[in-house]
This record gives sequence, C-alpha cells and structure tokens, in this order.
Amino acid sequence: MARVAVLDRDRCKPKRCGRLCYRFCPMIRSKVEAIKFGEDGYPVIVESLCVGCGICVRKCPFEALHIVNLPD
Repeated sequence: MARVAVLDRDRCKPKRCGRLCYRFCPMIRSKVEAIKFGEDGYPVIVESLCVGCGICVRKCPFEALHIVNLPD
C-alpha cells in the first residue's frame, strides 16, 4: 500500500516554521521536488514523488502534515 503526506492548510503556518518539511525531506535532498510551494506560500506535496517516509510529519511544528495510505 502506498503512503503519502497530506497537508492540513488550516494548521500550516508557512511564514512561521522555516519550511522544515521541505528542508528535511529526503526526496528534496536527493534533488527530487516532492514538495513545492504555491504562490500563496503553502507547501504542495507532489503525491507521485512523495515516498511517505513521514519525516516531514515529525518535523512540522504545527502538526499540519499527516501520512495517509492510498489504495492500490
């Protein structure tokens, strides 16, 4: 079963967190843009590139990210 990170925009505070989800994402560190930022400053998870590792979930100080299981 595939896993992917999902953002709760109501909890996300992109101007106050230092973009920790982006900075600690192993895919970003591997030069794969699994997290992008929209014009409004909120992160956008690219489902096809997210590996569902959960590091962003643990790093988010506002608990705005969650891992969900995707159907096969």
